[in-house]
Amino acid sequence: MEPEEMRRMSLLFDFYGGLLSERQRELCELCYNDDLSLSEIAENTGITRQGVRDGLKKAGEILRGAEERLGFCAAWRARVSLVDEIEKRLAELGVSDEALRERLRALRA
Repeated sequence: MEPEEMRRMSLLFDFYGGLLSERQRELCELCYNDDLSLSEIAENTGITRQGVRDGLKKAGEILRGAEERLGFCAAWRARVSLVDEIEKRLAELGVSDEALRERLRALRA
């Protein structure tokens, strides 16, 4: 899996991981957060490499489907992008209001 797709899936897992079964969460955690290969995950979980692949594929379908229906991840990304732009503009204007910057950081979370 490409690095950008790994980051995307990791983010989707952060948002929607609660929708997955315990086994699917375990597989996603090992793959997306711990960056283990299919073989390493299979060895750690005691299931076949094909079983890991199938479990991750099904979990990915659930995660992508949830994002398509709910859009929480896209909304968060848009908010972070907007906060970044506001911070950049404030810096360009020489505004150094720490309370305002703290509130912007809270929006990013």
